[in-house]
Amino acid sequence: MMKATSTLLLPFLLLGGFCLQGAGQGASSEKAFAQLPAAERQLIAIKVTGSKRYPEVAVAAASGLQMGAAVTEDDFKKAARRLGDMGVFTEIGYTYSYSFAGTKLELHVSDADKFVPAHFEDFVWFSDAELQKRIKEHAPLFDGELPLFGRLADEVSDVLQAMLVENAIPGHVEYLRVGKENGPVDAINYHVTDVLIRVRKIEFTGAAAEDVPALEAAGDRLPDREYSRSRLNQLVQRQLLPVYQARGYLKAAFGEPQPKVVKQPSTENEDGPRNQTVVDVIFAVTPGQQYKLKSLEWSGNREFPTETLQKMVRAEPGKPANTIRLTDNLKDIQKLYGSRGFVTAAIKANAEFDDATATVIIHLDVKEGYAYHMGELEFRGLDNSLTAKLRNAWKIRPGDVYDSTYLSEYLPAAQKLLPVNFDWDVASHVTANLRDKSVDVDLIYTVKAPK
Repeated sequence: MMKATSTLLLPFLLLGGFCLQGAGQGASSEKAFAQLPAAERQLIAIKVTGSKRYPEVAVAAASGLQMGAAVTEDDFKKAARRLGDMGVFTEIGYTYSYSFAGTKLELHVSDADKFVPAHFEDFVWFSDAELQKRIKEHAPLFDGELPLFGRLADEVSDVLQAMLVENAIPGHVEYLRVGKENGPVDAINYHVTDVLIRVRKIEFTGAAAEDVPALEAAGDRLPDREYSRSRLNQLVQRQLLPVYQARGYLKAAFGEPQPKVVKQPSTENEDGPRNQTVVDVIFAVTPGQQYKLKSLEWSGNREFPTETLQKMVRAEPGKPANTIRLTDNLKDIQKLYGSRGFVTAAIKANAEFDDATATVIIHLDVKEGYAYHMGELEFRGLDNSLTAKLRNAWKIRPGDVYDSTYLSEYLPAAQKLLPVNFDWDVASHVTANLRDKSVDVDLIYTVKAPK
């Protein structure tokens, strides 16, 4: 049995591409292999080593090599390059052996470090299962996550576009790499353009009959009634879950939104905009158990005694634990701390559940931080006389303990000192300087238009 080895290193460049380095067995060896009888070059096995992420069968399928076909070393190089283009591996090498029975290939790979989830915002015409199945058929290395660079994200997009075309849906697939502002990419979002998707109504399964009116009222707050999964997830967090959390159902959960198309898009539409799809959205609800408050347990507070903080919280032991109201109360406590200069104070709430008694103890851990003092006060957009007048009205002097509630009191008073024949707008920027525990306030005034 003869054996040959080739190593292709794929170090990523800044633009996300890669270069191939290393050599095979030389032109003569490659030529000799190519001149073997087709039976000996028939591919009879593909083995994959080095990947902890992908099963062997997926890598073999993604290589593009066909079992039973007569291969050459050029085919192996093309397969390595194809896998490298995907962006899922940082190194790819291969060895192969051949005999009268055929040729066996072994791929040696190293997984890429960074993958992020793929999100499908508004593919309402297909279930998640249909999307996953179809993508896997054409992009075997897709497992719900994608590398930051490489062709795999494009291959997923191509599959989605083909599904739209096959179903006569007049839209175009686009995708964006998204993340928090100035932060790393944390997801790749796919969405459909040129089709307007409107939500006709939102339905709930699993909810008690008496809860449905409150849920429907909360669901009516969906902005613009336009469908997108991220919008609906925000609706769950901000509007739907509070319906339960305000009444002690602290483990209530909503399933993923399930769209049901009730009107397909068409280029001619007498009842609405062109290319409009209308859907109903169904949420499966799991209310869970209702918990009563057993107690609130405070820790970490030194500036204010527990008794003072407790009086600011409307939470009665023995009653359903209303964590929505508790959140509002804790914001008021943070304002109290801010009025004493503790502008970075934070309160972390942790729930200790007792399912047997349907009670909960809520632990409130206060991180007071440091007391900050007044730093620099800057005015922009005003002439010197107005700046002097407004600066004189500011009551917190440099070095005084900073009161974070004062700005909301100061701005209306300062507005009265400005010329009344202009429509003034003010933007405030408050910066806490960790190094010297000071707070800088920057007030930027602009004139919108003459009255």
